[in-house]
Amino acid sequence: MDKQFNFEQLGKRMPYNVPDGFFDQLEQNVMVEVTAGNIATEKPKQKARTVKMTFRILLTAAAAVALFFVVTKNMPSDTTEDSFANVELAYNNLSPEDQEFLIEIYEEDVFMIENEEMDY
Repeated sequence: MDKQFNFEQLGKRMPYNVPDGFFDQLEQNVMVEVTAGNIATEKPKQKARTVKMTFRILLTAAAAVALFFVVTKNMPSDTTEDSFANVELAYNNLSPEDQEFLIEIYEEDVFMIENEEMDY
């Protein structure tokens, strides 16, 4: 392969052609399009895009508010006194044998014993 490339052998051909007077008329054609108001047709598209975006934002905000209310409605309330009263009521509804069994299990519970020893 020849490492010396000679650009003179290529010649000066232009691969692209434009009509005669194209560049002379280019500026006039652009000015005609601008003054004719063809650019003004872009504003309704921009306005429609703005309306769509605003609608999406409002829809997202409404969905977030609805989700917030659904989640907070289903969250358990912090009523510890009611919880202890419910446990005590359930315990009292058990038979004496079941109550005795629960007491034995509670006294033998490894985790409960460790927690009682760690109390400071």
